[in-house]
Amino acid sequence: MYAQNAYSAPAGRSLASGTVDDDLILLNPGPACTSQRVKDALLRGDLCHREPEFGELLARLRADLPRALRLPGHEALLITGSGTSAMEMAVISSVRADRAVLVVNNGVYGERLLKIARANSITAYEVRPDGDDLTRWTTPIDPAAVQRALDEHDDVDAVACVHHETTTGLINPIKEIGALLGADQVFVIDAISGTGNEDQDLGEVGADIVCGTANKGLHGQPGISFILCSPKGVDRIQEVPARSLYLNAATYLAGQRKGDVPFTPAVQVCYALDEALQEYFEQGGFEGRTKLYRERAALVRAGFERLGLQVLVKKDVRSNSVTMIHLPDTVSYERLHDELKSRGYVIYAGQGHLSSQYFRICTMGHIPWDRLQELEDALAQSIKAARV
Repeated sequence: MYAQNAYSAPAGRSLASGTVDDDLILLNPGPACTSQRVKDALLRGDLCHREPEFGELLARLRADLPRALRLPGHEALLITGSGTSAMEMAVISSVRADRAVLVVNNGVYGERLLKIARANSITAYEVRPDGDDLTRWTTPIDPAAVQRALDEHDDVDAVACVHHETTTGLINPIKEIGALLGADQVFVIDAISGTGNEDQDLGEVGADIVCGTANKGLHGQPGISFILCSPKGVDRIQEVPARSLYLNAATYLAGQRKGDVPFTPAVQVCYALDEALQEYFEQGGFEGRTKLYRERAALVRAGFERLGLQVLVKKDVRSNSVTMIHLPDTVSYERLHDELKSRGYVIYAGQGHLSSQYFRICTMGHIPWDRLQELEDALAQSIKAARV
């Protein structure tokens, strides 16, 4: 197995046991690097979540999240948990009794939506591309296939789709899929890896429940996720039977509208998200963040091309932040990971059936531009060393 603490500090610096140097750049798909300003926000102090000061913080976050993602008509519900907690809350709170969910499945996270439904005894159908495993995970869902499934199953109450399928860095046509839904069906989008950094404007999609997380494209700390609900989505979560104590969206809605939370939240992570959102707005909001991510992707992918590395997903459906790359001949992921970590970069393995042949480089979070410029040389050196 690859080393967990193989990074050596730059000359003149040392690492205490169990610590990680600030110069280590995370090129994994979350958790992502954060700015010093966001890290410092964790030190604002201890605060009881039943005090009015936390109510003010919660209200600010609930107002800023829809504004950040250009969904001003949506209402935010914050959850202490990873992005998967938002996915589970969204799925189990969007399907009424004796109804079903239709899941768009072309990757690990589409599969996760399906597993969530079935684990909670919700009838679930799926739409997936034809072909072998590799084709299924590199092909955007055809909206016509979604339409056929809707025509076939008249009990579908919600359609759930991953916007940016982090498995491969693939973007699904969420706007076209959303246009297919009937007036009594809700559209659930997992936008966790596309929150604030992918070109598709969520305000144009018509999604009723959008799942997001504080980390990744918003550059906050991991540990807080959220769902954003349209008026139609708000109505739906109040009609659905409670399927969970902790993740029942209607409970969060009732409490957060009063400035309260049903369970103890990660207060300091909320502080960090608050600071990250102010940073996001100051840096140009949605337009500024997506422009930055497009420029980052262009920079590193030009380097991959010069090194002769093969990118898996076609250009017209690639995300702005995740690149799936074929491992060079005679180079194992474990060796490449350790060589790059020794040079200050953490990469990420492929998933499932792709893990033995591919790896991922993700340009999410707070990353100094010069470190991205230096990546090509570090990657070239690491590939050479990994072949020895």
